[in-house]
Amino acid sequence: MTSNTRRTFFKIAVLAIAAFFVFIWNKLILQHLNTIQHSKTVVPFNKNKVVSFYDNYIVVNQNETTTVLSTRCSHLGCKINELENGKLVCPCHGSEYDLSGKVIKGPAFKNLEVIPSKVISNGESIEIGN
Repeated sequence: MTSNTRRTFFKIAVLAIAAFFVFIWNKLILQHLNTIQHSKTVVPFNKNKVVSFYDNYIVVNQNETTTVLSTRCSHLGCKINELENGKLVCPCHGSEYDLSGKVIKGPAFKNLEVIPSKVISNGESIEIGN
């Protein structure tokens, strides 16, 4: 085997190993994001507050509409717990979402998950999840 052929073999082997690890990493991350279960939860609801952060949920109340979003960034699953200049901001890589959960700035390219919910108890609580 000549040194040129050996170099080519090692380059291909290194690229294959790197591709394998990227594939496995993406599978693990995507599996984590897809396995988040939203069991029924009841949280206090303040209709005078535009954005409320809970452990796994962001409750947005604007234009007489209440929307519940997942706190998990669609990029790598980091927990969103900040509101800056009217935008939801991921602290890990800086992805930004509007208050409806739509991506404004990447690296995320998928919108935040909207979770089914309904206001209960004369508007004092909100029931989240299936």
